[in-house]
Amino acid sequence: MELFQAKDHYILQQGERALWCSRRDGGLQLRPATDLLLAWNPICLGLVEGVIGKIQLHSDLPWWLILIRQKALVGKLPGDHEVCKVTKIAVLSLSEMDPQDLELELCKKHHFGINKPEKIIPSPDDSKFLLKTFTHIKSNVSAPNKKKVKESKEKERLERRLLEELLKMFMDSESFYFSVTYDLTNSVQRQSAGEDDGRPLWQKVDDRFFWNKHMIKDLTAIVSRCGLLDHPHHPRFCAD
Repeated sequence: MELFQAKDHYILQQGERALWCSRRDGGLQLRPATDLLLAWNPICLGLVEGVIGKIQLHSDLPWWLILIRQKALVGKLPGDHEVCKVTKIAVLSLSEMDPQDLELELCKKHHFGINKPEKIIPSPDDSKFLLKTFTHIKSNVSAPNKKKVKESKEKERLERRLLEELLKMFMDSESFYFSVTYDLTNSVQRQSAGEDDGRPLWQKVDDRFFWNKHMIKDLTAIVSRCGLLDHPHHPRFCAD
């Protein structure tokens, strides 16, 4: 799945569909892949394995988009269903600041002969929207207001601490597994006893083990409205 950075959106594209993630308000849109032509100066940042979801850990902080940067195949079930473990994630702030170096696998289609993705060149009126990457955030307060400076620094510390905990949770625990084609939350007996009613996988799973259900609720709502419940070409998301 290709990840693009544009002026107002991050765009995840796979096949005929693309997921547009707003950098203004965190909103999600499912659009045709050809709409990439309408984005302002899209730059391919690299490849990701899937979408875990989006999360806002504090009302004063922006939404974060959590992506699978790297996975490990741990086995195959009968029917050739792959079971994978999340080994590395990437976190994108759905805001106007530039992303940190995500260390993504480069897309051969867009990065042929290039070692690193190029940076977006801002238009003259966009300089006010470009901020430092998260790892180099510094307060930029125009007026010498001590209260605002203190609040800004506290906010930065909170965001950094929450992000570190989030990364540690996914990358150190080694306990987040998923399958794109198989329900890992129900036993084989329960699945055999159930009828195939045509519902998508994420509607059949046991909510007790649907660990990212809250994080992808906006995405599942969009998929339901668009009638693309099991469409093979919309951006994959993890539901187990």
